[in-house]
Amino acid sequence: MGYPPYRAWYAPYPYPRPARVWAREYPQVQTEILNRSLQHTYGLMEDGYKVLNKLSEHSFAVQVMRAAQTGNKQEVDRLMKSIGASNPVQTDFSPSGIGITLGSPQPTACCKLAVFLKWGEG
Repeated sequence: MGYPPYRAWYAPYPYPRPARVWAREYPQVQTEILNRSLQHTYGLMEDGYKVLNKLSEHSFAVQVMRAAQTGNKQEVDRLMKSIGASNPVQTDFSPSGIGITLGSPQPTACCKLAVFLKWGEG
């Protein structure tokens, strides 16, 4: 689909159009909330390393993949919880991979770290 052909009736005034000047004031930038999110995210990254290191162990990876292959979400969740991450871990999986989301605990709920790992074709 292309643009319609130019015709004079598309522009009610001669080209170029007059520039509009918008005087808009923004509030001063506050970084406190961002800094708190960053501090929580460092903890999520540490938990992410724990999860990735554990998944790199062949026997653990086989257990997780077998449970996922049979659609046993409870077992996948139990295995992920056994890693000992200090933040909540959520998993979603398919025949081609697994998604792992680490979230900051309530009440902060400021940030999440998501990792998607491929483990099959598709």
